[in-house]
Amino acid sequence: MKKRNILIGIVVIFIAMQFYRPNKPVFVNATLDDFLLYEKAPKEVANLFKTSCYNCHSDQTETFWHNTIAPVSWWTDGHVKEARSNLNFSNWATYDTRDKRAKLSAIAVNIKENTMPLKSYVLAHSEAKLSEEEKKKIMDWLFTVDTE
Repeated sequence: MKKRNILIGIVVIFIAMQFYRPNKPVFVNATLDDFLLYEKAPKEVANLFKTSCYNCHSDQTETFWHNTIAPVSWWTDGHVKEARSNLNFSNWATYDTRDKRAKLSAIAVNIKENTMPLKSYVLAHSEAKLSEEEKKKIMDWLFTVDTE
């Protein structure tokens, strides 16, 4: 009887959690301020950024079914908000030259050190994992970006 009451309590709490919905990210189409459009990224490089970076670091966040269930939704929403506060590719044109240079450098370091995309993201989205060849393509292109 006690185990049953505990189980019922857990189920009730889980259901109640679903009613708290933080402001989840909304998908917004790219504007001319977007990094890939503004910097005229080649299609192949653009696809790599969209697959590995844009879901957290842009306003083009796609929500997957597992991101709608609490507490996963809370964790995901927090990660996206933090990611966008550090770098939002959708607002690239609004950054000043110094910020752009710093962000490009940070992108290169994170790719080189395998800290981005996050391992927790890659676990759920294996297509986001960058091969060495893909990293090289991104790095080679990053060094051609003119922030002036």
